[in-house]
Amino acid sequence: MNPVRHIGPFALAEFIGEGDGTKLYRAIRPHGARPPYEVCIRVANDPVDPDVGRAIRSEYETLRAMDNPRIPRAYGHYPDESALAMSYYAGATLADVIQARNDGLINLSISSAIDVVIEIAHGIRHAHSMTGPNGEKIVHGHLGPQRVRLTPNGNLVLVGFGCKPRGRHPAYTAPEVANGDPASPQSDQWTLGAIMVELILGERLYADTANVNEAVREGDVAYWIQRVSERHPELGETLRTMLAPEPQRRFKQNHELLKALLTAGRKIGGTVNRRSLASSVMSHGHRLSKVRPEKSTLNSASFSESPVPATPTTVEEYNPASLPGVEASLPTEHPWAKPKTVETPGPSSIPPAPEPAPRFLPSEIAGTVLGSLMLALGATYVFLVL
Repeated sequence: MNPVRHIGPFALAEFIGEGDGTKLYRAIRPHGARPPYEVCIRVANDPVDPDVGRAIRSEYETLRAMDNPRIPRAYGHYPDESALAMSYYAGATLADVIQARNDGLINLSISSAIDVVIEIAHGIRHAHSMTGPNGEKIVHGHLGPQRVRLTPNGNLVLVGFGCKPRGRHPAYTAPEVANGDPASPQSDQWTLGAIMVELILGERLYADTANVNEAVREGDVAYWIQRVSERHPELGETLRTMLAPEPQRRFKQNHELLKALLTAGRKIGGTVNRRSLASSVMSHGHRLSKVRPEKSTLNSASFSESPVPATPTTVEEYNPASLPGVEASLPTEHPWAKPKTVETPGPSSIPPAPEPAPRFLPSEIAGTVLGSLMLALGATYVFLVL
């Protein structure tokens, strides 16, 4: 029997995935000690590898610089093990939500889609306002539905900050990044626009495009913007700005983006319940794992996309060798992926429905009885006197 490996106060409990020179584990701390009792630990395969060690430390410092509920928290850096402990989240990815909606398992309203986009916008706004270990503004750089986590209580968490972008799907790659420029707040904004299109239409950008390479470099997404605008005219101008091919034509500041999204959301209206959405997706977990993903809609020799599993342990694979800003090597892990075997969540993992409100409160019943008694006594007194 192999002894359990410990890193700091945490015992490695479950292997999650493998990246470039690292492995990811769910780890637990013995109860009775101070929280957190469950974390996610990234550990280097070779603790003395200087490049991996620097990358892990950079990720730790990036997460440590951001204190926000929409972003994982860094709990500890262990240089001797070349490891990092950070928040662990159960739940589903936004990719799971999109797949469940496309397969007819759940309903995703336009108000819920806008709400999700607004939550992501809040997260990247906070990140862009912070300075990373390199002295520059923190950007995500490889955002996508796989890296947005929806927890059982309905919170949205953006994972992957601080990780070196090793692979970007063409549908979420801003044109300037595809042309070799570094990621920026404006490229994160472009990716958020791409996610919004997919949430509303159920289809990724560049689906059925003949020349994906050229379309990605040019940012030719007018067709999808038009389709969204026809359904929801309130979103047309906002989406055209977010997905402008030139970064300088996009929203200059994140507060401008948020204002535009909130205004569109108010005009469209509707109710939102992210907790209920999370419960619906998680309750279909066993069915999602059996659904056969559709074949790639990318019709290009330069991109060969693998289907995305319902609860992924890997991100989409493709071979964009001709795009300088889209790396060919990909991480073989998803930072918060659950195990490959997906079980139906038990009663404790699905948020319980609220207790029904009583039809009449005890105070109301007592008041009614007392009032009736007083009326009866008054009538008796009047009868006897008269």
